[in-house]
Amino acid sequence: MAAESRRTVQEYELLPELFWVADGVSLQGQQKTVVMSRLHLALLTAAAVAGSADQPWIAGVSAGLFFLAMCASGLANLHNPQGLWYEGRAVAESVKTLAWKYAVRADTYTPPPTAVEDAESLYRLQLTGVLHAFRRSRAVPSGVRTDVTEGMQRLRGAPLAVRRDVYLRERVQQQHDWYASRAHRCERAARFTGFLSVALPLLGVLLSVPRIEGDFSYDILGAVAALAASSTAWAQLRQYRPLAAAYRVAADELELIRAQLAAMDLSAPDAEERWARLARDAEEAVSREHTTWQARREVRG
Repeated sequence: MAAESRRTVQEYELLPELFWVADGVSLQGQQKTVVMSRLHLALLTAAAVAGSADQPWIAGVSAGLFFLAMCASGLANLHNPQGLWYEGRAVAESVKTLAWKYAVRADTYTPPPTAVEDAESLYRLQLTGVLHAFRRSRAVPSGVRTDVTEGMQRLRGAPLAVRRDVYLRERVQQQHDWYASRAHRCERAARFTGFLSVALPLLGVLLSVPRIEGDFSYDILGAVAALAASSTAWAQLRQYRPLAAAYRVAADELELIRAQLAAMDLSAPDAEERWARLARDAEEAVSREHTTWQARREVRG
């Protein structure tokens, strides 16, 4: 039984339907936000570049591009995919945290196996709190299932050694690797956008000399300024530096907790209580990001 549980229990088996629905909604919102933001900035930049020319007919092209940018912005405000992205992510991560706590007996989910009904009641109560908080959100459609899954029950009934091995492999290690890789990607993107924030103004300075001397009539400085503004707006939307720092902190916390969990003495009389506290700490480190999503949602109001 123990060896079989070590092999077969994977995270996707633990997660109820509500997680998958909210996760899918969040991914759709993210994709639409990125696409619409790129389109909006590209249209504004193209309009500014076209408007820098001194031919009257190009001014008409520029006006058309500004009109399309206005339409793109209006659609984004109407459908608010960014709000759906944030809400879906907050719901999905809240549900995942509760599912893992129940399955491995973390935090307050650590009664003896005979008290299964009490644990299920606590799980449903806390999940009801999540659903109530997002009762008006499009990320939580009506009728979605929130039942305790078979995987959650199977892992909860396994010995502590099995629960620890599965939790370290499927939750702690996977989350650590995800945060570390995302931190690296955000740091690399932050360096690139930082380079552009210096290079584009420098290009404007260099091009200002022939422009001042009247070597060409095209307003290249306006075009460069539009490119620089678009680059800055994109970096602010993606929040590369703050996210890189947050992901790096989470990865470091999880590595420390992983070492503590791996070094636990499972034969100690208080092993279950100590496990419940350490697993709770791990979930708090993992869930810190989804509380940020929730804060952003409330700010957007």
